[in-house]
Amino acid sequence: MMKNQWDVMDQGEKRRMNDKRKMLSRLKWLGLSLLAAGLILIAGWIMKLNDRSTGNPMIKDIMAKTGSYPSCPADLEGILTAPLMEPKYIYALTPLGNINPPGHTSPVDHIYFSTDYEGQIPLFAPADAWITSITVLSTNDGSGNYIQNGYVISYTVCDGLVLDFAQYNDIIPDLKAEIEKQSRSNCVYGIVKPGHDNAGEGQCYYNLSYPVKAGEQIGYVQAEETEWGLSLPFEIWAANYNVPVRSDVNWDFYNDDRYAHSFCLFDLYSGDLKEQYDQKFGGDNRFKPADDPTPDFVPRTVEPICGQVNQDLPGTIQGMWYGGEPGGKGDGLEFQGKGLAFLHNNIDPTQAELSIGGNFTSQAGAFMFTPNHSGTIDREPAEVTADGQIYCYNADSWSVHGKILVQLLDDHHLKVENQTGLCTGSEIFKNPFDYQR
Repeated sequence: MMKNQWDVMDQGEKRRMNDKRKMLSRLKWLGLSLLAAGLILIAGWIMKLNDRSTGNPMIKDIMAKTGSYPSCPADLEGILTAPLMEPKYIYALTPLGNINPPGHTSPVDHIYFSTDYEGQIPLFAPADAWITSITVLSTNDGSGNYIQNGYVISYTVCDGLVLDFAQYNDIIPDLKAEIEKQSRSNCVYGIVKPGHDNAGEGQCYYNLSYPVKAGEQIGYVQAEETEWGLSLPFEIWAANYNVPVRSDVNWDFYNDDRYAHSFCLFDLYSGDLKEQYDQKFGGDNRFKPADDPTPDFVPRTVEPICGQVNQDLPGTIQGMWYGGEPGGKGDGLEFQGKGLAFLHNNIDPTQAELSIGGNFTSQAGAFMFTPNHSGTIDREPAEVTADGQIYCYNADSWSVHGKILVQLLDDHHLKVENQTGLCTGSEIFKNPFDYQR
C-alpha cells in the first residue's frame, strides 16, 4: 500500500478499538480513565488518513501554496465564520495527538467527532472558500464489486490554507454534477491497509475549483448504530503552508508535507462559536463498563485545549523515533511497525504514554503512566537526556508486557529494548534496537 491514501477504518479495527477501550476504562490516573487513550477510534467506518496526505498525486500541488487564490491574512483567527457542523450535534471532539499503533504510532494530526444524535447531520462550508478536490470512497463487497460509501472534501480558504473533511455520507447535487463531468481515470482500487479486515478499498480523485459561500450546505453525515452505540464517521484536518516547518525535526521520516504544517482547525474560529467548540474537547467515555464511575465526558483542561501533534523535544527522548532510515517508499517506517513515541496523553497531558509500533516488541501497543521527576523508573520523557543512564518503563498494557529500557545517546539516536519483569533501577541491555530521528 502506498503512502498518501485516505484510510477508512473497517469493522475489524473497530472491534479491536472497542476491546482496547473496555480494558483502558478499568484503569485510572488522577481520577481520569485511560479510556481516553483509545477514545477516538470508537467509530465505525471512521475516515482517517493513511497517515498522511491524500492519495491523488495531482492534489499535492493544490494543497500547498499555488498563487491561484487570495493571500491569507496575517491573523487567521476568525477567518472561519460559519459552523462546519453545528455544536449542538457534537457530543465530544477528540483533541489532536491521539495514538493507535502501529498505523498511528505518532500523534494524529486530525480531530475526531462523536455524537448522540441519530439523524442526518448537515455539514456546511465554514468560510467563503473553494472546494479544490473530492475523493469518492468505495469498499470491496468481497466479490470484486466496489460499493460507494462516502466522500472526502478539501477546501482552500486562502492561498496555502487547506482544510480536509471526511467523510460525507452524501453531497449536494451540484457537486456531484461537477465530478461527473470528469472521467473516472484517476482511481485506485484494491487498497489494503495493515490491521484492516476488509477485502480492499477504492478511491477516485477529482480536482476542481468550486467556489462556496460560508454557511452553504455541502452535504451531511449520519451516525451508525453499532454494538457499542452510535458511531460518527467524521473527522477533519487543517494545514497552513504559509508557516515554516520546524527546523529541528527531520521531516523525511514522515514522507508527508501536510503533517509538518498541521494545526488545530478550530483556532480559525473566534468568539462564541469558538467557545462552543472548545467546550467539546475531551474524552467520550459513554461506552465504558457499567461499573465504571468515570464521567461520560472528561474535558481536556490543559492548554492547548485542541491538543498537540508533534511533541518532539530536542535533547530528550520526548517525541517520535524511527527504527530505520528516512525517506523510504511504500508504507513507510510507521506502517511497518518501526515507530516509537514518548508522549503526553491527548486527553490528560499530565499523564505520559509510550506508543510502540512493534519491531522490538511482540506486537504493537501503547500504555500510560504517571511520570516521575526523579530516578530512572517511569521518568518524565522531557527529563530524560543523554546522561549515560538507562531508563526503564513498566509496560502496563494488554499487548506490551514487561519493561521498556531506553538510553538516549545524542539528539538523534537512542537504544531501546523490551525485557521481562519489572523495573529495578539497575537495568542493563541484552539485545537493544537502534532508533533515530
